[in-house]
Amino acid sequence: MSHDSAPRGHRQQVFAFLFCSLDGYHEGPDGELGWGLYDEEFFDWNLRQTREVGALLLGRRTYEHFADAWTSERAAKEMPEVTAFMNAVPKTVVTSSGPVTPWKSTRTTDGSDLGAEVARLRSESDGDVAIFGSSDLTVTLLEQGLVDELRILLHPVLLGRGRSLYAGLKDRMDLTAGAVTAFRSGNVLLRYRPSSGRATNG
Repeated sequence: MSHDSAPRGHRQQVFAFLFCSLDGYHEGPDGELGWGLYDEEFFDWNLRQTREVGALLLGRRTYEHFADAWTSERAAKEMPEVTAFMNAVPKTVVTSSGPVTPWKSTRTTDGSDLGAEVARLRSESDGDVAIFGSSDLTVTLLEQGLVDELRILLHPVLLGRGRSLYAGLKDRMDLTAGAVTAFRSGNVLLRYRPSSGRATNG
């Protein structure tokens, strides 16, 4: 099954999608990721989001997690449409530490010229270029002005400690707020666009 093309008239963009706790952590103190609140309403929304995506750009750790999760029988049984998308969509992994777990439609780059990599993905993709998870990579892309939009799924949970959402960001970055989506579960999706240094479609 191939992934859907972006809807007619949809502006291709690079967006980064991350979830976080109410106190600003995207991982628990030991790297835990299982504290998020997901329900049918969220999965329906996420399926619509994937239909706008033509390529994924991922950090190595997120890629390895996805490669394990989305090739499992459980994923295929419980979320067949998203599983089909994740297996079919072109995936680029940014890593400088050797081979990655083999997975369909995957290539690697050492990240030495992310500007060129993002430009290549824009030109080759039939939809948005999405960074899922991959906080460290997102910070690097933000600092280079290569992200058009941040999508942050805020969960109604306090972790107390963990890894900050954009840990490692060196300088202040002003953002312009976009649409807010509230889910019945208590999750809230926030959208922001970097106010300066924004990437362009070229």
